[in-house]
Amino acid sequence: MDVELTVKVYGTLEKHIPGYDPQTGCSVQMMYPSTVADLIARLGISPKRIGIVSINGRLAKQEDILPDRALVKVFHPIFGG
Repeated sequence: MDVELTVKVYGTLEKHIPGYDPQTGCSVQMMYPSTVADLIARLGISPKRIGIVSINGRLAKQEDILPDRALVKVFHPIFGG
């Protein structure tokens, strides 16, 4: 079974996805079960460049399983003081 995801990336992460449209994000299909870490690898983004990931508005961990038709938002690390 496959899962269909809508993925939106923010900040400097947009440059890692060729043809990325910040308005609509991108559609990604993954095999079930796949984790957040699997998705990040599929997108070709180094895990060191990831700050926060949410699935359907809830904070997610790298080992969380991606549900079908989820909206996944990926943010770069935020620094400052």
